[in-house]
Amino acid sequence: MRHILLLCCLICFGTPAFARCEGASVLDSLSAPQQAELEQTVAQTPFPKGLLWRAEKGDTVLHLIGTMHIYDPRLDPILARIQPLIPAADLILLETTKSAEAQMQSDMASRPELLFITEGPTLPDLLPEPIWQTLANQARARQIPAFMAAKFQPWYLSLMLAVPPCAMEAMVSGQRGLDHMIMDQAEIAGVPTQALEPYDTLFTLFGQEPMAEQIEMLQATIAMNRDADALFATLLATYFAEQHVKAWHISRLAAYDMPGVSPDAIDAMFTEMEDVLLIRRNRNWMPVIAEATRQHDTLMIAMGAAHLGGRDGVLNLLAQDGYTLTRLPL
Repeated sequence: MRHILLLCCLICFGTPAFARCEGASVLDSLSAPQQAELEQTVAQTPFPKGLLWRAEKGDTVLHLIGTMHIYDPRLDPILARIQPLIPAADLILLETTKSAEAQMQSDMASRPELLFITEGPTLPDLLPEPIWQTLANQARARQIPAFMAAKFQPWYLSLMLAVPPCAMEAMVSGQRGLDHMIMDQAEIAGVPTQALEPYDTLFTLFGQEPMAEQIEMLQATIAMNRDADALFATLLATYFAEQHVKAWHISRLAAYDMPGVSPDAIDAMFTEMEDVLLIRRNRNWMPVIAEATRQHDTLMIAMGAAHLGGRDGVLNLLAQDGYTLTRLPL
């Protein structure tokens, strides 16, 4: 369950036809105490706002950009703003690179068990019939045939169902987000790119859950899907307002409405997923960044926006390492 909630928090998905991802703002559904809690939490969090930052220490200059991973037309002016910084970089660090993605695709083709159930019962056998029928309908709404959905590993299908139907068109059409827009510009400028982590990091994190927990995660995803479009629209608006920490906590508060799960349980899940999928990864990236700075004076670092803010966010970790941080306007 925690992985699916995280997808919303990471602002991973946009849509080329954004007006179709619409609905009442999730913010409007929060109570007055929740609104106050949200604002207080954001105010107390290090580096809660800003997508573009400059970090300096001695002769080293880092430009950091918080990204989203699927195309939205509002990314175009952001790319135009950072485009002059790309050829000025000696190296660009990203969560993944084109070569790493090619390796991942090769592994997926040669090892179908990474994504598919290759032995034993499939999802129609593992789920109660009414839940399977609901799942099949939600998969069809995302252009995934039911016969294919039946064979997906539960964690992977959960990822697919976490993308609302209004955003699926972008994925199917192959439109790519800010990370890939930066990669393309780096290739044109002849600037090398390097991954911050091994390409299979997320596969390891997602796929290590026991089957019973993956099924539980999948059922929770089905239950959450009733407000998927509105939540995504709200989170995307928050991203473009450069309020990445606020987006994380909007997702947490919105999840309180999940049937059969207490607020304390939601908070525990968010704490766990923040540790596993944000904090640990952020800390693992710091030696990679440090090694790159030993070889290069000027770097660009592009990462999902959720990695920027917080006590254990990349920006605060750099500040603790002696960097001076300056927010740059978009």
